Amino acid sequence: CFLLKSLSATEITVNPSQDLKLPTSDSRQDPDVAVNVVVSKREVIVGEEKVLLLSSSTDPETQQIIYSIPSDEKNGFAVPKLEEAFRREADNYEQIAEMAGDKRDDLKFKGRVLLQIDKDIPFSLLRDVMYNAGMAKFAEFEFVVIKGGKGD
Repeated sequence: CFLLKSLSATEITVNPSQDLKLPTSDSRQDPDVAVNVVVSKREVIVGEEKVLLLSSSTDPETQQIIYSIPSDEKNGFAVPKLEEAFRREADNYEQIAEMAGDKRDDLKFKGRVLLQIDKDIPFSLLRDVMYNAGMAKFAEFEFVVIKGGKGD
């Protein structure tokens, strides 16, 4: 019984895409159950829902491509479509936990987000995603990386 209780196998589904290249890390921590969020070079997906298409522009000085949320979708850090998608996910998790009652502690809503972020996404875009998740009751963030850490 001890072995079964302490053994943990965590599987994360990462859909291969030219628009999503995860950073590498030598971290050994397994992620917890959480709402899956994908930020590729093209779009933001919350759970299974494609929420936003991203825009891109080229920095004239560095010639680097900058990815961002279109300005007509934002008001400061607030992105209404994104916050609403996170609220729907929170509501779904809370309903599942309510149906399970006290029988399943692992199904309780814990406000966790599992972020799959392309390695070229700027922090400003990540900040906007995290801000809107926080406005919708999510306070814990985990990042999906590829095991390795000795490259890129």
